[in-house]
Amino acid sequence: MTSIPEPLSSLVARSIQLHETIHDHVETLIPFDELRFEIAFDSGVLALEHGTAALHLIEAGWTSSAFALMRPQFESLVRGIWLAHAASDTWIDKLSQPLTIAAQKQANEGPMVAEMLKQLEASPNAPAGIVGQLKEYRDVSWKALNSFNHGGIHALSKNVTGYSPKLVYDALRNSNAVMALTAQLVSIMTGDETNMVPVRRIHVDYADCLPIVHFPASH
Repeated sequence: MTSIPEPLSSLVARSIQLHETIHDHVETLIPFDELRFEIAFDSGVLALEHGTAALHLIEAGWTSSAFALMRPQFESLVRGIWLAHAASDTWIDKLSQPLTIAAQKQANEGPMVAEMLKQLEASPNAPAGIVGQLKEYRDVSWKALNSFNHGGIHALSKNVTGYSPKLVYDALRNSNAVMALTAQLVSIMTGDETNMVPVRRIHVDYADCLPIVHFPASH
């Protein structure tokens, strides 16, 4: 592991524990037997994979690559929540098709993050507190995330000047928040409210490596 200063080193260590706890919980979950629940669950699992990969890249000192994964991590979470609460049955069907050229073309015509968030804001079934957090995260971070994702000026500049520990610290805490919200999504997609109990405990036990967020709702 590349040497990194405190308190970032401690945050990385605690984040590894957080991610292991989340993954241990998620491995026990099975989505409710309905297509909307299953595809939203799968989108959440993808977000978890991106988030954990970003953490291990930070641990290894590959910060630009880690930051590049934070956009698909966030986007996969937004898509999962959109699939659960706002996507039409038509879109559920389109995004559940086996991968073919035709299915890919249809999927590529789907809404982007901004439109998904707009639809979630308009949906009476969507968790308003979480949607608000996601919208705030996008408003603050989206341009920078896109730049890292596409090899833009943020990535080029930071590769020359280096990353301040505070920048990495703050980004990792935000990524951890996306992880925690994703754990909530996949737990809800089981259709069993008791699966939210460990998620609430995670928010309390790992508050030191999360930014201040609203306590997860039970729905």
